[in-house]
Amino acid sequence: MKRGLLCVALTLCACAGSVIDSDKPLTIEAQPIAPYEFLEQCADLGVGDRIDYRFESKAPVHFEIYYKDGITFVATVTRDEVTQDAGIFRAPIARRYCARWEAGREGAVIDVRLRVFRANA
Repeated sequence: MKRGLLCVALTLCACAGSVIDSDKPLTIEAQPIAPYEFLEQCADLGVGDRIDYRFESKAPVHFEIYYKDGITFVATVTRDEVTQDAGIFRAPIARRYCARWEAGREGAVIDVRLRVFRANA
């Protein structure tokens, strides 16, 4: 039984998004995403902080920037079935925001560039 719980814990940890460092841009090149899986990158933002994002994918993906409010996921930016997008997201409230790319049936290979800018820097 302990082994089963350990496997569940490791799976949940593997799904947690990496935290974006605000000192430098994050660049991910040719990252495969398995069918129906996702890539996620997160940042703790204050009011007015922003995430500059750009991505290209070889297959359509669902993209969103979201935060959690208790047990609710609040999507602030959503794009369905896109192969590229770029923009600037400015945080209206202080939270941990996550950018997430979810592959469909074919999976995807994605290039991502993210950069966090602090409002008071």
